[in-house]
Amino acid sequence: MQLPKILTTGVPMSKLASLLKAVVVFPFQFPARLVKVIGKAAWKMVWKLVGLVFHPVTWALGQAFRPVRFAYRGTLSQFPNVLAASIAVISFLFVTANFGPAVADADLVDDSGAVPTVELDFGESVFPGGDVDLGEDVALGTDGFSGDSGDESTETAAGGSSRMALLMQVLMLEKAEAVLSALPGYTTTFSKQEVVGDELTDEQVMEVKIRHEPFSVYMKWTTGHKGRQVLYVDGEHKGRMLVKLGGWKKRLPALKLDPSGSMAMKESRYPITKAGLLELVRESLAIRRGEMAKSEGLRCQLIENHEFDGRPCYAFVVEYADRSASDRYRKSEMLFDRELGVPVLVRNYGWPAEGVEGDATDESTLVEFYTYRNIKFQSEIAGGDFDRANKAYRF
Repeated sequence: MQLPKILTTGVPMSKLASLLKAVVVFPFQFPARLVKVIGKAAWKMVWKLVGLVFHPVTWALGQAFRPVRFAYRGTLSQFPNVLAASIAVISFLFVTANFGPAVADADLVDDSGAVPTVELDFGESVFPGGDVDLGEDVALGTDGFSGDSGDESTETAAGGSSRMALLMQVLMLEKAEAVLSALPGYTTTFSKQEVVGDELTDEQVMEVKIRHEPFSVYMKWTTGHKGRQVLYVDGEHKGRMLVKLGGWKKRLPALKLDPSGSMAMKESRYPITKAGLLELVRESLAIRRGEMAKSEGLRCQLIENHEFDGRPCYAFVVEYADRSASDRYRKSEMLFDRELGVPVLVRNYGWPAEGVEGDATDESTLVEFYTYRNIKFQSEIAGGDFDRANKAYRF
């Protein structure tokens, strides 16, 4: 009998191993693979459910941050424009903070702290007219000015009379008014130091040009706010003054300021419309005439041999007895240039603060100090001196 071939030839071991693996191992692997497939499907379902549940939240967050994303992308692409706009805004805020609001602008003269307001208001009521009795003599000692001849000069010029000295000052003021009124204008180096807001400002020096008709003022600072310029012409620029700042601010456009606005008066006691010698003389003359009419509560002294800026001068010192005579000033000093016949220095002192005891010193009570140097009278005014288009001014 012949046996089957498989029994006589045998089975290869590799095939036998595969057969045994399929018969023995597969039944155990199938459940594990099935569980794995089911697990993956289950996790997918779970994540889909989570997505459905949290979708409103994620959508809302995405919408909320969407402008931020756009802004970020826009900033990157528009950075030069954003930078330019930022610089413009910062510059505007800086100018606003430095010059404060004023009715239509601010005042350059006070920006520098100075409207060369040389108007002197001595705080007295003006009583026009009235006869003057020169009989009563009142001795006066002054520690403000000292002439070369001292008290002898005072006695010689004033005859020992306070009223006579006051009359002499009135006559000199009248002469100065006549001289100045006949002039088209003049140039001068003007300095000022005055109390503004209860504090004494630093001295400011500026080159000044004055024209009387139409009233015009040009100033350029040489100390303090160096380089600053101001131009005011009556009847032009809608009544505003033009202000060109100095230093790095000169790159900013010129400002148009209200002469009496808060910014213009920020560092000045008087507006630019009261600037110049003629306004000073007229105001002082009205005050002195009123004092002549009252003839009470004050003492006046004339010192002949005085000198200022290397030029011979007459010095007048007026002292007030108490606040009832002058509420604003305790003492007033004025120098007249002998050759020119106009005031070149004015210095006023106030009363000590309430409750302060002891003698009031001139240093602690100074409220106004104005000087005029290098005065040059002009027979005619140069065409461009008060013209905004003057290239030297760069308005």
